[in-house]
Amino acid sequence: MQAIGIETMRFDPSLPDAESVMASLLYIATLYIKKPTYELAKQALRLAETLTAPEYADSELICRVSRRMCVQWTLLVNEHEQSAQHIRSAGQCR
Repeated sequence: MQAIGIETMRFDPSLPDAESVMASLLYIATLYIKKPTYELAKQALRLAETLTAPEYADSELICRVSRRMCVQWTLLVNEHEQSAQHIRSAGQCR
């Protein structure tokens, strides 16, 4: 799964404000800490990608943090996918 670059996003007036997206992301991250699942990692990545939208680019802090979060959540999503693939291939070897 790849992070969506700022240049590929288009203006979306229906996007919530950055504070709402960040609050949702923090909530999902807290749930992930308690029970790390693939679905929570994917949801966190989607929220981090949302913060890369041009609507939030007026804050350099949000731009930097959202890019870092995209990288980190992408790594976690990839780990889940690789783990699932390893489990599937181990099951086929029996």
